[in-house]
Amino acid sequence: MSNRDPQCSGPVPQDMLETIMNGIFAFAMTIIVKNNIPLPPEGMTEDIQFLVSYFLSIFFDGFSFIFTFFILALFYVLVFEIMRHIKKVDRFFVYFMFAFLLSIVFIPLTSLLWSISDVPIPYGILFHTNIIISGILLYGLWNYACRDKNILTLDTREEYTKNLSFRIGMFPATAILGLLIDGQEISFELAPTILLYLIPIAICIAYSKD
Repeated sequence: MSNRDPQCSGPVPQDMLETIMNGIFAFAMTIIVKNNIPLPPEGMTEDIQFLVSYFLSIFFDGFSFIFTFFILALFYVLVFEIMRHIKKVDRFFVYFMFAFLLSIVFIPLTSLLWSISDVPIPYGILFHTNIIISGILLYGLWNYACRDKNILTLDTREEYTKNLSFRIGMFPATAILGLLIDGQEISFELAPTILLYLIPIAICIAYSKD
């Protein structure tokens, strides 16, 4: 009888895969701060008027940062839920995971391009496309795991698999809607397009299960 740890089966130990996943998400979440929140110019003083004007100037940048951070945070929660229901990873699962993590790395870049642009095209399109790719890859990863009994834990209920698939699918669906809006050069004025992502954020929180 083998005493080998099942966590170490497959091409990559599962705990090491989770460590890499944690590092990439931490990197992406750190970069969006630098990309979306500009530092004050050199020679900053303690003048109250200057501080007020600075914080007002970064208000919308901070707004974009908060939404992007929440999107990354929920992607992290969703992929971590997947990992908690995995008993073994195979080679295809690992490749799928790295493709998803690569798409996560690009989210800070596309969010930066969006934040420095006064128009939704083409930067908004790039951001929505990034979310679509990330969402589809994560959706595919979960569905691949669900189809393979050697990967998914036996106690995972069908109700839970459908619930998680629904929550994951809300992100690419919302991004497609955002893509259509930006593609038509429609401006929300008081309601920026990024507010669309309140939909998957609210649904993920409301429909989350233990």
